[in-house]
Amino acid sequence: MINFRYHLVSLTAVFLALTVGLILGTAALNGPAIEAFESNIQSLRDSNAQLRDQAEQMAEDLEDEQAFANAVAPSYLAGQLTAKNVLVVALPGVESATVDSTVEMLGYAGATVSGRISILDDFFDPANTGELGDLAETTTPDTMTTPVTYDGVTAMSYVLAAVTTGEAAGATVTVTPADITTVITGLGDLEMLTVETTPTGVADGVIILAGSGFVDADAAERNAGMVAFANEYAADDPTVYAATTDTGDGNPIKILLAENADTVATVDNVAITQGQIAAVAGLADFINTGTVNHLGTGEGASDLLPGAA
Repeated sequence: MINFRYHLVSLTAVFLALTVGLILGTAALNGPAIEAFESNIQSLRDSNAQLRDQAEQMAEDLEDEQAFANAVAPSYLAGQLTAKNVLVVALPGVESATVDSTVEMLGYAGATVSGRISILDDFFDPANTGELGDLAETTTPDTMTTPVTYDGVTAMSYVLAAVTTGEAAGATVTVTPADITTVITGLGDLEMLTVETTPTGVADGVIILAGSGFVDADAAERNAGMVAFANEYAADDPTVYAATTDTGDGNPIKILLAENADTVATVDNVAITQGQIAAVAGLADFINTGTVNHLGTGEGASDLLPGAA
């Protein structure tokens, strides 16, 4: 008679057989599996070591290239901007070392830096557009007309460009030191601007140095503000917009290349020495010949330096 004990013994035997089979199968496969796993690990280690060596070699090559660029910069740039006044403007995202190096390149070219200012993040915050519009109205010099626009960034950029370069709406305007002080103090009080070298109110050209642009929730409006800022300077003076990169969908360089390629010169690699040389050489070509260059290594660049093709 088959009873519960019989079924229990049978089930136990079945599970015991399965367990033994699994143990035997694992033992049979364990050696090859471990060997394959160890082989894959070693392959990855070798690949990583090779990539690390390549990265180190590329870094050394770049360092050598920049050392060479630094060595030839004085002779290459010599005399290209003799007796020219250049305003230097730093926008959010650019390192101060990049600005310092670009100023050094301007010295090689014979230029006089007629002012050096930095525009801070809050200038491009959409929440501050009304405050900027009000400031533009109260700080516009008597010799100028306040622009009619609902965009505070555009309005204030127009006023700032006028007092720092001495030109507005296609004409020379009389700007006094008091006018300059009023504008930069107003922006300074709002923590939107800092001054490294007070502008003289005279400029033959402008170099705007920037990072890659904004990527936050308000990036589209902020990047559009950076483009508007560059356009206000470019409306009256040869202007180079030099950024550290052209990557990113909303990068201001891409917008400038698409919409303002004939009026704003661009450089997309100003973080390195070659790009700083290109920014100064590009401005010199713009001032001296009227040629608007787009330089660098990105998709929109035609050459590394003016006339390099």
